[in-house]
Amino acid sequence: MRALWLLIVATAIRVSAQTPEELLKLAQESFTNPSGFEFDGSGVLQPDGSSWQVKFPVVIAAAPAPLETPYAPVHPAGRTGGPLQWAKTGEGNDEKPNHVGIPFAVAGNWEIIAANVTSVKEVGTERLPLNGEMTDCRVLEVHYTPLHDGTERPPVKYSICSDKHLVLKKTMVYSTGRLPTDPSGLWTIAFDTVHFHRPAPQWLLDMKNLPETTTRTEWLGREAPGFRLSDLSGQKVELSALRGKTVLLDFWSTACGPCIRELPNIQKVAEEHKDDLIVWGISFDQPDRDKKWLAQHQQQFPTLSDTEYEVSDLYKVHGIPASVLIDASGKVRGYWEGPVPMADLDAALKRASVGK
Repeated sequence: MRALWLLIVATAIRVSAQTPEELLKLAQESFTNPSGFEFDGSGVLQPDGSSWQVKFPVVIAAAPAPLETPYAPVHPAGRTGGPLQWAKTGEGNDEKPNHVGIPFAVAGNWEIIAANVTSVKEVGTERLPLNGEMTDCRVLEVHYTPLHDGTERPPVKYSICSDKHLVLKKTMVYSTGRLPTDPSGLWTIAFDTVHFHRPAPQWLLDMKNLPETTTRTEWLGREAPGFRLSDLSGQKVELSALRGKTVLLDFWSTACGPCIRELPNIQKVAEEHKDDLIVWGISFDQPDRDKKWLAQHQQQFPTLSDTEYEVSDLYKVHGIPASVLIDASGKVRGYWEGPVPMADLDAALKRASVGK
């Protein structure tokens, strides 16, 4: 009996002796468990200055072995979204927002919560439900390194179950839209059910069969929408001024892994067809961020800045990378979402050349 008591005491000491940094790393490891797992919960957004609150389901799952998919090259993978539940939580006559996009920065990145950390401190404790029982959690406030353009990120709070090292709640301030100018809001993700040693859910298995690249055939032969954007030096570029030349638009971002992996192929095509093809990258990042990234990686890629998503909306871009080939007459000859197959691009370039 005494030995059992000493074991309990030793375990309690070991748990309480974990530093905030150690606890955060242990919590990160739970999201890379190779046995397969599923975290079920919900998210809540309270936009600043709004009397409306929205709630949505959140599921984070992983297969018993890493499941390679076009959209989730590493596990875990997340599922968020509808049905969105709106509730009026305060006084005011403001209208219910029409739409809320759930940013990946809020609902994802669980497997790297201990990466790029500048400081961690414990700011309190709370009890939260886990699989039908209340459990003690330590609340950590985590500061991360600034973004590529030097922008400071607001701290993130994690409520971590002390003995099982599971993140049961995440709270952060983040934009309620996709633009830097959009208002911020307080986002809360909370998990109340966690299971390990389980098979992958069907929705995760279905992701494996999704095509890596989608051809937007409905755009072929259509007039390419005109636009005017600034390059990274501030010079204006108009698509109409390029009429008579074949143009390849490559929608990308420095934060998009598949975009970065595809970039050498796009640059190779630009070099091989430099006499009869103009290639422009269209980036959603701030110009300073793109310039810094390109310089750090010793890359030269002509890039236009689409920080307000004007051109991506014109071309109905659903996801990046996306590539649009426009012939000399201004017609769309190819449109791919996902990494464009080089054979498909070469064939489209030949068709565009014939159509001159």
